[in-house]
Amino acid sequence: MKTQSLSILPSEAVRQGFKRALSLAARTLGATAPNPSVGCTLLDKDGNILAVGAHPRAGESHAEVVALEAARAAGLFDKIYAALVTLEPCAHYGRAPPCALKLKESPVKEVWIGFRDPNPLAAK
Repeated sequence: MKTQSLSILPSEAVRQGFKRALSLAARTLGATAPNPSVGCTLLDKDGNILAVGAHPRAGESHAEVVALEAARAAGLFDKIYAALVTLEPCAHYGRAPPCALKLKESPVKEVWIGFRDPNPLAAK
């Protein structure tokens, strides 16, 4: 399946954003079990990194929520244009509300994902 990107983001900004998100996710390997390690980078419409987040450990906020809260704390929430997430944001209720819902409630216009979530609940 071939997709066409309609993004206004510079491709280099997307690459750098994903590198940052992957680096953050790598730092929490094993600490998030049974959940995966996930990183998230938030960009403005010019591709500048506004905030980042990682899922620190099971039972705590997911990467997207950590990044959104960091952007809000820095006074940059309204400048968010895109979220780059290493794993498809969850769309089901578990211990926390779905990250997809949190992103939808934010200024995010584009969500880029590194990998689809293999969890069967994500396909519903």
